Amino acid sequence: MTQTQWIYLTIVIAAGSFIIWLALKTITRFKRRRLSRLDDIEDYNPVNTIAPPGITDGSTLANAAKNIQGRFSIIRRSAIVLGISLLLPLLVVPFISYLPIASISVVISAFGIILGIAARPIIENFISGILLSFSSNVHLGDTVIVDGYYGVIEDITMLHTSIKTWDWKRYVLSNSDMLNKQMVNFSVREPYIWSYVEFWISPSADLPTVRDTALRVAGQYTSSQIKEAPRFWVIEMGKTAIKCWVATWSDSAAQDWNTKHNIRTELVMELAKQGIGLHLNQIEVENKPSLYH
Repeated sequence: MTQTQWIYLTIVIAAGSFIIWLALKTITRFKRRRLSRLDDIEDYNPVNTIAPPGITDGSTLANAAKNIQGRFSIIRRSAIVLGISLLLPLLVVPFISYLPIASISVVISAFGIILGIAARPIIENFISGILLSFSSNVHLGDTVIVDGYYGVIEDITMLHTSIKTWDWKRYVLSNSDMLNKQMVNFSVREPYIWSYVEFWISPSADLPTVRDTALRVAGQYTSSQIKEAPRFWVIEMGKTAIKCWVATWSDSAAQDWNTKHNIRTELVMELAKQGIGLHLNQIEVENKPSLYH
């Protein structure tokens, strides 16, 4: 082996080792960031409810941490294997004249075709799982709406993503599908949600009374962290009904669910006491699927 070949191999090995080390360090940093984010999750459920027997917030968060540890462990091993696989061809460059290039090309081409046909779905989902692991918009514990299903991202493996819906069912998607889905993420930035309730009243109803009652009811469930008072709007005015909104702030998506339920329930009772009924007749409703409530 000539001196030039030795220098080339030394440079390639040193550069390849540094790149692999840098990749592993980056993976470790992302793993720690994902684990630390679990500490900020106060409720791992899309609705504030009592969990079934044997399931606690502690056990759920422990499983989430185990999921992250296992997933990033696989990514680390994959990075090492990929790095070595990319490094080996570079190492044989000085000896390329001694190798049967035609035979090697045939073998590599055949292997690539077989791998592409037989393992394409697995490879596609595996790569999507890596991308989801490093995504800033999707995390374990996020409350989301995907395909009309409202729930929490409970599990992200290297091949699929599981969403625990509000009624404790599991909606499972392949990672490639999850990566391409449009979703509503309630947890990607601030946790607060502007919770609104929509209702209809008769045009003959006393609107000031309706407004004051709606604001008073909503004010009882406003987040203690928010100073803004509830708001009331008249959204539409029809011949047979007036469409109204009342809105207030909730601390989280799970609290938003309860806030809306409480406002609806108490608003119906309070308006009934004042002889004001909600108007339900002859209202045209668009044929849209309900997202979650």
